Amino acid sequence: MKKILAIVLVVVLIATLIPGVALADKPDTKGNGLPRDAGKSFNFNVIGVPEESHYGWDDDSGGNGKRIFITRNGITKFYVWGDPSGSFAIQDRNGLDGEVGWGRGSVDPDLAGIILPYDGTNNKWDCRVYVRLLGPIDSSFKWRSEYWDGTGWALIDEFTLYRDTKFNMPTGQILADTYQDILWTWDTKNNFRICQFRIFVGAPAGGYPPPAS
Repeated sequence: MKKILAIVLVVVLIATLIPGVALADKPDTKGNGLPRDAGKSFNFNVIGVPEESHYGWDDDSGGNGKRIFITRNGITKFYVWGDPSGSFAIQDRNGLDGEVGWGRGSVDPDLAGIILPYDGTNNKWDCRVYVRLLGPIDSSFKWRSEYWDGTGWALIDEFTLYRDTKFNMPTGQILADTYQDILWTWDTKNNFRICQFRIFVGAPAGGYPPPAS
């Protein structure tokens, strides 16, 4: 027994003396890619529904949980607004008409489909948005992000999100500081099933740089 205790003590001593072998060190992220010890998150899922299954749905048919239903094989527009009070909200859960709070082209916050925290004092987004696409192995969709410049929608970025077991944070590709009105357009024609969102309070390092003018 004394020999076993002596060996354990030697191992602990070596681990504390050799650089990079500290027993208490932990990775900054969990196995699923989410930040470790980041606090409570606001969670919701965007779920793809076969087009033929939702005839007859009305504006209240999208479910009453943290879910947004959209068509699996089409294009959907998401109007995202930044709330200076720091709140999270889903105001439109039925995106089967191709619009999640889009408001037919308006930028009225009351018509926003998704509300995220925004720092009105410093004029920047106050959240970190993590996303993960699930479904068949060939699942993917095209994501286009735009901001309202006062007269129309201007491009932030375009990219393709692929199926993955880990969450990723597409910083600077989906939001832009100094702009509270954002439009996301998803082309979900390639085996889209579900996109999971995990949103934490606090901006990422470097924030969401506004697009170069």
